[in-house]
Amino acid sequence: MSGEQSTMFDYDKLLERLYSKVPKRVSKYERFEVPPVQVIHIGSQTIIKNFRDIVDVLRRDPRLVMRFLLRELATAGSYDEDSGMLAVNIRVSSTVLNKMIQMFTKQYVICPTCGRPDTKLEKLKSRAWILVCEACGAETPVKPF
Repeated sequence: MSGEQSTMFDYDKLLERLYSKVPKRVSKYERFEVPPVQVIHIGSQTIIKNFRDIVDVLRRDPRLVMRFLLRELATAGSYDEDSGMLAVNIRVSSTVLNKMIQMFTKQYVICPTCGRPDTKLEKLKSRAWILVCEACGAETPVKPF
């Protein structure tokens, strides 16, 4: 029985040593931070200066994010690919735009199964959209836009 205890002691010691070498689990949002919207108001137009930076972090096509924002704001707008800015044809505060970007992120970027941002959107032939998680493999249908 003393041999069994020493084996158990060695196992526990080795297990502790292993856990001390394994990196701590990273918080799910620690590496994923969407930059706040930088807004310029020109007359009745709102221009998002850092729109390209935002869509790059979200890993989404700028046209999709633009379509979502314009639909939610019920207005028209345009995306300038050269400058990376989005012009919206109404006056909107940066607070409202930040909340809308958060809504988009929650619905179309973050995996509802594992909570990670490592996802991609796929459009099926039936006009349905699916959020495919590259981290856990989950496939979740999302509301079309």
